[in-house]
Amino acid sequence: MQQQQQQQPGYDLLAVFPSETQADTAASKLHKEGFTDDEVYQMDPGQRKGEFREHGPNTARRDIFLQTQRSGPNPALIIFLAVVCGLLVAALTFAATFVIPLPEPTTLLIGAAVGIVLGIIIGLLRRGRVRGAIGQATPPPTSPKAAAGARTVVALRFADPENISRKSRARAILLNNQGKIDRSVSRQQ
Repeated sequence: MQQQQQQQPGYDLLAVFPSETQADTAASKLHKEGFTDDEVYQMDPGQRKGEFREHGPNTARRDIFLQTQRSGPNPALIIFLAVVCGLLVAALTFAATFVIPLPEPTTLLIGAAVGIVLGIIIGLLRRGRVRGAIGQATPPPTSPKAAAGARTVVALRFADPENISRKSRARAILLNNQGKIDRSVSRQQ
């Protein structure tokens, strides 16, 4: 008994999508653009290992945009708080000399020194504003088990593979619907 090896038909273009709904949308858009059922095939990923190229900006750059850091203490704010707290505590000690008899110039100087130190501590402990995290969100990871059996692959086999504009239009539709083009696909004739 001779075993025949089943060869998958060669496709001119193949794209893998993150979800079946996106693959369905891409297939329906291809049909709207005039591609026939004989040209557009939708299937599950199976054991196919492909060669993919990321289209668009470098995805590793998103890590830079997601970083956050706090800015350091503002020296002008520290000086301002030290002066204001020094004046406030000195005024309070001056008002306290009317209630409690204390030596006036020494208490004013001690009150101002305590206020300045208190202002410096408040200024240093004040948290700076957060920089970064400019609103880039990372997509939730999709598990391969959840996608098992899902028809997330759209393949095209053109009647005229030499028609570059038709192939380019199909490629644009697949990419605009978040498909990853498999570069290892070639039609074997």
